[in-house]
Amino acid sequence: MENELDLLLRTAIDSLPKLEILIHFIRDSGAVRTAAEIGVHLRRPADEVTKALEELSQAGLIDRFALGTGKHVLYGPRDDNHVRELLQLLYTRYQNPTGRVQLLREAMGQGGRSELQSEPAAP
Repeated sequence: MENELDLLLRTAIDSLPKLEILIHFIRDSGAVRTAAEIGVHLRRPADEVTKALEELSQAGLIDRFALGTGKHVLYGPRDDNHVRELLQLLYTRYQNPTGRVQLLREAMGQGGRSELQSEPAAP
């Protein structure tokens, strides 16, 4: 499972906003929120959060719920045991100070940008 997580970190979890969003959903596993709500919580622009959420949804790491005609979209944790196990492994790594630094470096380095000098806002 460690190898799967490492692969996800190199592919689907390739930016700091994505990492922050996943940590947010791990910490609040029953949460179903709009991109704007998540953006406010993470202190990130809504368009940046929306893009990250869409990509995480396409990667099968979170669920996307369109209400009515699709105008209102909510996102929540994926209801899949394997995904939950992978994300719990991610969170365990994140809780370890050394692991957290490694995760942050990978997330910031993958996108070719250094958007933060410190760790992300607590989701």
